[in-house]
Amino acid sequence: MITIKEIARLAGVSAKTAERALSGATKDIRRDARERAERVRQIAEAHGYRPSELALALRRGGVRSIGFLTDILTDQFLAAAVETAMDEAAKQQYRISLQVVRFDLRQTLESMKLLLASGMDGIITSCCSDQLPPQLSHTLELQKYPLFTLCGRSDYGFSSAAPDYSEALPQAVLSLVRKGHKRITLCLFKGKAADNARNGELFAECCKKYGIEADLRIHQELRQASKLADQRLPALILYGKYSMRVYQDRCAELDFHPDVIGIYNEWTVATALNFPLHGIILEQAETAVRAAVRQVLSQIEGEGVRHILPPAKFLHGEELNSLKIPDLTNQRLCDYL
Repeated sequence: MITIKEIARLAGVSAKTAERALSGATKDIRRDARERAERVRQIAEAHGYRPSELALALRRGGVRSIGFLTDILTDQFLAAAVETAMDEAAKQQYRISLQVVRFDLRQTLESMKLLLASGMDGIITSCCSDQLPPQLSHTLELQKYPLFTLCGRSDYGFSSAAPDYSEALPQAVLSLVRKGHKRITLCLFKGKAADNARNGELFAECCKKYGIEADLRIHQELRQASKLADQRLPALILYGKYSMRVYQDRCAELDFHPDVIGIYNEWTVATALNFPLHGIILEQAETAVRAAVRQVLSQIEGEGVRHILPPAKFLHGEELNSLKIPDLTNQRLCDYL
């Protein structure tokens, strides 16, 4: 590939002048200066030269970056969230710096410190609130550092995103009531204490309204989903694709066929098609991630904390086959090839 020095030689200018021309820094109103800059750009384009965005950013006084903290990249939701955050950040000329912590508390602390030491303008985390280091989180809260939690409200004053079930959950409960159920179990997962409490209250109100028994459970580990099947609960609303897989596998072993509603988002809903579900509550994950990036950028500019609640919607089982499922892999390949 041609170098900046070779471009400068072909254009008959110094390397520094060529760099300025390609970085957009040449704004001289003199005609000869404008002509030199245009000559450099034409030569660069003819030889397929593209200046390093990182180098340009450093020359302009720094790299505009947002840290992204995630547990794993093999999860459909988390992988898609990182891709979407990168896309949204790029629209504002920001880069995403990624740290994978694998559910390790010590690694989470070290990765947060590394991102802060690297001069990140803000951080987005998809880790659960109980995984964030308390002392460092408290310090960042006092500093009003732009940190956004994607897994619901934290115990600190950070911006956050959590799905709003206020319409979808009552519809899900009603659909089960119409099938004659007098007792419904809602099973959520640990790590989202504030959101679980809010959704638990909403669930209790719905069941009271329809005169049925509400059974709320907060699971600590996946294998508890298998025990749900052993209890042969007739009507269940279950959070999470991994819990659903464990639960459905056990139901198949028992030849048990309850009425089940799963909670998914548009990036994980494809896995719902593998099970005979009565319906699903569908979260808007892409909306949440894009809003997270925009909120962090707003806080970098001095705006305050904000809690974002994208509304979820309820879909009956028969609607799943006609649901349009996004394919980020295919989309990216079509963009690049």
